[in-house]
Amino acid sequence: MLGVVGRRTCAVLAACSAALHGVSVSHATGAAAAVVLVAMASVCLYCARDLWMSGTSRAWVLVATMNIAMVAVHMPTAGHRHGGEVTAGAASGMSTAMTAALVIAVVEVIAAVAVLCQRSRGTARRLASS
Repeated sequence: MLGVVGRRTCAVLAACSAALHGVSVSHATGAAAAVVLVAMASVCLYCARDLWMSGTSRAWVLVATMNIAMVAVHMPTAGHRHGGEVTAGAASGMSTAMTAALVIAVVEVIAAVAVLCQRSRGTARRLASS
């Protein structure tokens, strides 16, 4: 039961990520950026559906991979700069939507890694006892 609640909670988080990407479309600086945001929202919804329905290992790997990529792409805009310089835009901080998206992404990565580690341990135990 706890597994179902956990994976469905992560499915809701993925749906929230899709909604945040949707909100970001209105702030896109060009058509290409808007297309990328719509594509990302679609992937988030795909992951949400997979997690809600079955929570396969493939779904968890996709969730981890997409969220790690999202964090990697957006961290340069988080205000951290090597060399001690912070631009005026970075100093003002990230948007609320970006902050929420990064928090959700980190939570989903942690959850996905925990699930995949637990599942791989179970597989290793079954193989060792064979």
